[in-house]
Amino acid sequence: MMVVISVVGILAAVALPRMMDTHDNAHQAVVEGAGGAFASAVVMVRSQWIANGQSTAVDSVTGFGIDNVATSSEGWPTDADQGSGSNHSDVMSSADRCVRIWGALLVANAPTAATSSVSSPDYLVDTTGGNCRYIYQNESSGNNIIFDARTGEVSTNIL
Repeated sequence: MMVVISVVGILAAVALPRMMDTHDNAHQAVVEGAGGAFASAVVMVRSQWIANGQSTAVDSVTGFGIDNVATSSEGWPTDADQGSGSNHSDVMSSADRCVRIWGALLVANAPTAATSSVSSPDYLVDTTGGNCRYIYQNESSGNNIIFDARTGEVSTNIL
């Protein structure tokens, strides 16, 4: 009986750290997946903007989603759901704009994003250096996604 208990104890000591590592890897995969989906959507907006023959900022990219995404003069998403009141600046100074872009680009079953943790979003949004930053909230490492509307670059940061 002591041998069995010893073996189970040793297995638990070996398996527990591996299970914890798997948990961390799962959270990293969630952030990487959301970042990849967001990056793909950003490129799709610009591709549709080009396909539409645009060369200036627009209030809505016809043919993408529900036609509610505004762009910069370079075709990168800069706002959503604002119609003629859209902000076309590629410098993100408002986290609310970042939330609107997230919602318009990732529509079906997307992780939630908000500027306040009151509603327990999956991503807490702020701006840093003129970029949108989406900070993953379901674990404490600070993993995040950054969107630069000047270049269309989306970077996923696993910390």
